[in-house]
Amino acid sequence: MTSARTSRRVPWAAVLVALPTLVGVAYAAAAATGLIGVDARGFSLDRIARVLGEPAVWRGLLWTLGTAFAATALATAGAVLLAVTFRGTGPGDRAARALTVLPMAVPHLVAAALFVFLLGQSGFVARVLHATGAVETPAALPALIYDRWGVGFVLALAWKELPFLSLLAFSVLATRGPALEETARSLGAGPRDVFRRVTWPVLWRGLLPGIIAVFAFVAGSYEAAVLLAPSDPLALPLLTYERYTDPDLARRSDAFVLVLVGLAASAVAVAFHEWARSRWEPFEV
Repeated sequence: MTSARTSRRVPWAAVLVALPTLVGVAYAAAAATGLIGVDARGFSLDRIARVLGEPAVWRGLLWTLGTAFAATALATAGAVLLAVTFRGTGPGDRAARALTVLPMAVPHLVAAALFVFLLGQSGFVARVLHATGAVETPAALPALIYDRWGVGFVLALAWKELPFLSLLAFSVLATRGPALEETARSLGAGPRDVFRRVTWPVLWRGLLPGIIAVFAFVAGSYEAAVLLAPSDPLALPLLTYERYTDPDLARRSDAFVLVLVGLAASAVAVAFHEWARSRWEPFEV
């Protein structure tokens, strides 16, 4: 009886959790197609076609997805390295794990401001390099913020998301790794084979939900983008805000089209996770 009641409650709980997202998607879709909003004129796909036909939108989308992928990949690589290196039970390993997750308490806006202070052409790194004679003037340092490649943006978000992925990696290895690795070693596998055939697959499967979450968050990050991203191309969150605050009321609904574009990118990432999980589920015990 208890299990039957629980099975009936679970779908409703899932609906309640997803309800804000579903309402937001429905509102954005209605505003993007002209059903609601300050310039609502009835259902039409003209606005969507016009916005998607703008080169600036595609440049901003590619910049956003590229930097989100780079920051997520960098944070993931760092998390795996830290989890493998400091997985022991000694005081040094415990201290390293504590220090690794410490930046989780730093707000994203503070992290972005910190990297402006560090990487700006008049920032700390530029002044240290000038003082040591590595560059003639602080301004001679190549631009690392507001640059087209988003170097400062990628580094800031990778540093900020590293503690989250590291915490996941530490937990995954602590709960799933030791027994499987010991079995592989008992069968004659060397350290390299153990990592390639056991440790890395375990980490990858355990980290993938967090990786997808980090990618979606970085792609939608407004605070870091407004402080570190270039003005051309304009990151998708900044372009969305620019359209929403445009004095021309006819262009404000363009922001909802861009919201749908961002949601579509996140949906593709989630679909990739589900596809990957379906591939390895038959092999899990």
